[in-house]
Amino acid sequence: MKHRFFLLCTFLLSCSSEYSKEKQIIEKSVQVYGWNQKEFSIVFDFRDYRYKLTRKPDFFSYQRSTVKKGVLVRDVMTSNSKLKRYLDENPFILSDSLTDIYSNSLNSVMYFFQLPRPLNDPAVIANYNGEKAISNKVYWTLKVKFQEKDGGKDFQDEFRYWIDPKSGYIDYLAYSYLTDGGGTRFRKAKNVRENNGFIFQDYTNFRPVKKFTPLDSLPILYEKGKLILVSEIENKNIKVLNR
Repeated sequence: MKHRFFLLCTFLLSCSSEYSKEKQIIEKSVQVYGWNQKEFSIVFDFRDYRYKLTRKPDFFSYQRSTVKKGVLVRDVMTSNSKLKRYLDENPFILSDSLTDIYSNSLNSVMYFFQLPRPLNDPAVIANYNGEKAISNKVYWTLKVKFQEKDGGKDFQDEFRYWIDPKSGYIDYLAYSYLTDGGGTRFRKAKNVRENNGFIFQDYTNFRPVKKFTPLDSLPILYEKGKLILVSEIENKNIKVLNR
């Protein structure tokens, strides 16, 4: 009887371990990158904007600012309020359609900047997709989709993440999207660096010749040199203001 009980416990533990594989991978990666910290403020430059990310328990704030024709333009959205625009610190009323456009743009930059933290969002549906070798190195593969509830307007997007089992780093990622005509992208991480307890990285951004190429085939196309360079995703002048 004790032997049978031991076998049952072993079976249940193995099932539990297999079931939680995705969560284990995500939690390891989040911790490695430093995004498990509860309270912090970070500023950085991306293209023409200065961004500010603030997080506290149960609260976040996303901001970006730039100067256009001598006027300081600042967009602010928080976990408690929709995006608001300010011109030289004076409120400026945006139409609903423009609010959506600017919100999606700000959200997109902050999503990629905070990876892998967003993989813990409640709307995420993550599945472990086995191991995949890219450039002779083996990676854990995560397949990520989103629930419609709390998944935002881009809930139909789909992602792949190739994570180094030893370091927990996301060395490659890919995604397909439907907004603005849609498309498929493949990114290779570069310029990985540490800053005050956080790991940040930039990306080289590629696209396939065929607009909607299956995500799992992109590493093969990358190795064959059949992806087209789109852009360099580089976050500059990063400062962690507090922890």
